[in-house]
Amino acid sequence: MQIAAIDCGSNSLKCLIAEKRGEDFICLKDLRFQTRLASALNKKDFLSSTAQDRTIAILKNLQENVFSTYKIEEIRAVGTEAIRKAVNKQEFVDRIVKETGIKLTVIDEAQEAFLEWKGVLSGAKKPLQPITIFDSGGASTEIINGNKGLIHKATCFPVGAVNFTKRYIHSDPISQADFDELVKNVYQNLPQSFMVQDTFIGAGGGVYVCACVASGGKIASPEEADGYEITLKELERQINLYIQTTIKQRKQIPGMESERADIMLAAVLIYWTLLKASGKEKFIVSTRGIRHGLVII
Repeated sequence: MQIAAIDCGSNSLKCLIAEKRGEDFICLKDLRFQTRLASALNKKDFLSSTAQDRTIAILKNLQENVFSTYKIEEIRAVGTEAIRKAVNKQEFVDRIVKETGIKLTVIDEAQEAFLEWKGVLSGAKKPLQPITIFDSGGASTEIINGNKGLIHKATCFPVGAVNFTKRYIHSDPISQADFDELVKNVYQNLPQSFMVQDTFIGAGGGVYVCACVASGGKIASPEEADGYEITLKELERQINLYIQTTIKQRKQIPGMESERADIMLAAVLIYWTLLKASGKEKFIVSTRGIRHGLVII
């Protein structure tokens, strides 16, 4: 059975095409497109028509030019924090169904944590040991603790690389005043300590790019990044690098994804804050997530 799993997130839309075989599955194609829905929310939390149009165009392209080349039997699509927060989310969901035929379900924080947990564990080498996962996206960051394959606790924080970049970074390169404000607000909105008993895993598109930059551009695919270890020292190196460079200069850094160059300072600062709070010296990279969880359920 071939399934198309779509995660319409706050920074990007991810689509995994997989062939499910009983309890297991094989990844056939894994695509991602930048949508920046989090930055398209205005002060009253209305999602702009431009952002809606951009997302719908991506979904139409998938329907017409990608799905048709596979034997897709089911499309499973969900929307997360940015859509969840949008006052006009129902209008957006209705447009998606009308214009693409895809039924998108806006999931709550608990459902998001469950799918993320299932997705990340589908690629974990020792899935039954005590595990803590953080998944930091465009508009929110989740911390999930579990053991023996079951979630014990999941907490979501309204801290993301897109919304915090939009809110606190107003200069290029970043000014000291902007940086101080960014640091203060990341610190105030994330936990200052939490228990990590065994394995600490980081997930999300920004974590993947962080690993690519850490490798000096040697990592060329998500598969190569899985299991990569990122240390506090490396995060500090990247923070200092991004403070000193313009967005244009960051785009030239080996391993950098040009579409994420503007948000990577906020992203890495979030990772650094979480790693410090965990008491660990490193975390392990996972490039799996909600879309993989959608295939499993």
